[in-house]
Amino acid sequence: MDKKQLSVAVVGHANTGKTSLIRTLLRDANFGEIADKAGTTRHVEGAEIRIDSNQSIIIYDTPGLEDSIHLLNTIDQLPQEEHQDGIDRLLAFINSAPLFPDLEQEIKVLKALLSNDIIFYVIDVREPILGKYRDELKILSYAAKPIIPVLNFIESDDADVKGWTTQLARLNLHAFVSFDSVVFKFSDELKIYQKMQTLLSQYEAQLDVLIAQRKQQWQERATAAQQLIAVLLVESAACRFKADNDEKSIELFSEKLQSTMRKLETKTLNQLLNLYQFQQQDIDQYELPIQQGKWELDLFSSDHLQEFSSKVSGDFVKGAGVGVAVDLVAAGMTLGAAAVAGGVMGVLWGVKQRYYDEIHAKVTGYRYLCADDTTLQVLWTRQLNLLSALQQRGHASFTKMSLVNTTSDEKPLPKRWNKWLSKARHHPQWLSLNNSDQPSFKGKKQQLIDEIVQSLNNEIIPKDE
Repeated sequence: MDKKQLSVAVVGHANTGKTSLIRTLLRDANFGEIADKAGTTRHVEGAEIRIDSNQSIIIYDTPGLEDSIHLLNTIDQLPQEEHQDGIDRLLAFINSAPLFPDLEQEIKVLKALLSNDIIFYVIDVREPILGKYRDELKILSYAAKPIIPVLNFIESDDADVKGWTTQLARLNLHAFVSFDSVVFKFSDELKIYQKMQTLLSQYEAQLDVLIAQRKQQWQERATAAQQLIAVLLVESAACRFKADNDEKSIELFSEKLQSTMRKLETKTLNQLLNLYQFQQQDIDQYELPIQQGKWELDLFSSDHLQEFSSKVSGDFVKGAGVGVAVDLVAAGMTLGAAAVAGGVMGVLWGVKQRYYDEIHAKVTGYRYLCADDTTLQVLWTRQLNLLSALQQRGHASFTKMSLVNTTSDEKPLPKRWNKWLSKARHHPQWLSLNNSDQPSFKGKKQQLIDEIVQSLNNEIIPKDE
């Protein structure tokens, strides 16, 4: 089978987000160079979206059109032969390139227009509709290639989407798409491929395969992310340490508990970054509170709990978000120090053998330290916020992304939240750091993880398709 390649030229005025668009389509934060200044891209650079061994899409980034008024005047002032069309005009100008050294970058763009199958014209809809943009579109029309205007920054407060779409319609360009490089939506990416199908019927089957492939990859990535979050919750709830019933021992094992949970969350953080093909430096310059692969806002900070709209409990050990003495008789709820002192002997006779160690620890002066409900709620909430941020972030260096404001957009906890915590707390052997090899442990643990993933998929995480 012959190799089939569909080629795309991404063009537009300087600094409109051309490279940002390509980075997001490629899922590659390292493609090209991006800076908050005009003229950053100086050469035509291509990259491949591989569909299979015989099919792919090649996307070419081009320099920005910085002086389209001068360029159009120069093209139109060249001597014209009878019946000369737009392509002939562009070719004549390109062949005269040595006469116009000041338009060297623009000539690279014109060559890309003529050598590719379709043109993406990226528009910053925050900009006023000036004559230079109309001249750019007229130059593009000379190439006689299908054009898809891509409206960027549509979520900005000063975006003039209506004005731009009206102007495009007057130029007979109706098949535009919105693709905001700041507020990324996977559904908008799919619309780009669907518009390509409309304009390139000969590539319809190839693009069908690409769309199906992208949908599958997006769902698989989301499911894998949900699995990571579920594992973190289960292992964090299962994590506990046995301490003597004195202040020094409790403080020591509280620190161990906190250290273990920080390690679990840091591991999940970096796994999520890798899953969505971001690097640590891609996040540092954004508004996510993450530094050096760790959350800058500590999980056990009472101030951080308040930021996540959680009620700070009065039963913290040394001000940290750690509950003490898990009482498995009372359905896995955490108890404060006052509850540990009495009321234990009366229930010993009716307790199942599996709870003997926990009750015996209380009677003999020990406590089991675990993360309390509030801490686990914060852990859960900020993983969901991180996942939401990653799913809405394009692979471009200047996109600003912050956590969801949970004060005004707080989602309720899942219906079976308390039962999840209770079950995990009954099984401290589920903590992966314990290196349990018993298949029965892993099987029951995976059942709970699968239940949490199903809840994430059905109740909590919105679909964007």
